[in-house]
Amino acid sequence: MKQIIGIIVAAFGVVAIFSVMPVFTDSAHDLQVDTVSEAKTAVTTGVGETSADVVLVNELYRDRATSVTSITSTVLTDVPVAGTYTAATRTLEVTGLTQSETRTLTINYDMDALEEWTMMSLFVGWTPVLILFGVFALIGGSVWALFHRQS
Repeated sequence: MKQIIGIIVAAFGVVAIFSVMPVFTDSAHDLQVDTVSEAKTAVTTGVGETSADVVLVNELYRDRATSVTSITSTVLTDVPVAGTYTAATRTLEVTGLTQSETRTLTINYDMDALEEWTMMSLFVGWTPVLILFGVFALIGGSVWALFHRQS
């Protein structure tokens, strides 16, 4: 009987962990980033040009172009996409622009919200893993105690 109860407790614990883990990881990411919106006016492309460089006020989160969440343009034929990002100058290449046009680009991106606190971003990033290990230890300890309980 103890073995069946132990298996049920362990199975329930594993299901519970995988059910709530996305909540922990999303919460940790939300603590690590702030979303910023910048409007860049008078972004111009010349004849044969379909990309333009814009300088951002803040650094992209972890210096990755994938931290750009959206780019919109006032030119309806533009399909703006974040291209390469140069961290040293905070320059983002925006591709998919219509040639020979002047537009306003609105760029939404994530930046590091914890850059002022040394090591805090690393700690927050590892928090879901620590919670996972803690829950596994709790489940393992419960099952162990169930089998080693003295009658």
